[in-house]
Amino acid sequence: MAADPRKRQKKLERRAAKRQDKKHRLVKEQHAGLAERLTAASRYPVLHSWALEDLWTEGIGQVVISRELPDGSVAFGAFLVDRYCLGVKDAFGNVVGRSEYENKLVRDTRSHFAVREVSPATVRKLVEEAVAYAASLGLSPHADYHKVKPIFGTIDPGESTEEFEFGKDGKPYFFAGPHDTPERCRQILAVLAHSRGPDGFHYTIPAFANLDQVLPDALKHGRARLIRPDPQGSLLDVPMDFDNEGT
Repeated sequence: MAADPRKRQKKLERRAAKRQDKKHRLVKEQHAGLAERLTAASRYPVLHSWALEDLWTEGIGQVVISRELPDGSVAFGAFLVDRYCLGVKDAFGNVVGRSEYENKLVRDTRSHFAVREVSPATVRKLVEEAVAYAASLGLSPHADYHKVKPIFGTIDPGESTEEFEFGKDGKPYFFAGPHDTPERCRQILAVLAHSRGPDGFHYTIPAFANLDQVLPDALKHGRARLIRPDPQGSLLDVPMDFDNEGT
C-alpha cells in the first residue's frame, strides 16, 4: 500500500523543523558569552582533569578540567589556584578545536610542569574551597572566575576524599607575583591587615623603590619580606626594615 502523501509530508516537515532547531541552537551557542558556552558544554563527558604538582610544593598552581563536545571540539576551564592566600588568582576558559586544545594547553602544560591527574570532583572541591578561604580573608576571586566555573556543571565536590590545607604555617601568606603592581599589593595587604591584623599573616613583595607606595599604614613599622636580586642576579627573599630600608 502506498504511503499517505499527507503523512509523509508531515514527517518531512518535522525533520526539517528539527534540523532548523538544531541549527538555531548551534548558532546561539556560538554567539553566546563564555559562561553560556561553558554551561552548554557542561552536559558532555569530562575529557581531562588535572592539577599541577606546584599546588602542593609551592602553594600555587593551575588546575584544568575539560569536556569533549560531539563535534570534536573541547571546552575547558583553567584556574590558577593560590592555596596560601588569594584563592583563584586567575581563570580562563574557551571552546576550541581538539588540535588547538592538545597543542596549546595539554602539550604546552605537560612539557613545562609536573602534572597530577585528579578526579573532576577533586578539581571542583579544591577550586571552591580556595575561593571560600580567600573570601574568609576578605578577598574576591579573579573577575573571570564566575564566567569559567559553569564548566563544572553537576560535578559533585562531595565525592572527593582529598583534604587541602590553606594558608602557610597557620597563617595566610601573600606572595606577590610578577604582575602584581604596587597598587594591587597595597590593596591586598590592606585587606589582610584589616581582616587578620598586622601580625596575622605573612607576605613577600617585590623590592619596589618606594615601599611607601606598597605598604598600608598598619604595616609600616614592621619588617617587610622582600624579593630582590643579589649581585649575581638570583632572587632572594630577605627582611627589610621599613624605617631605614636597609637589611
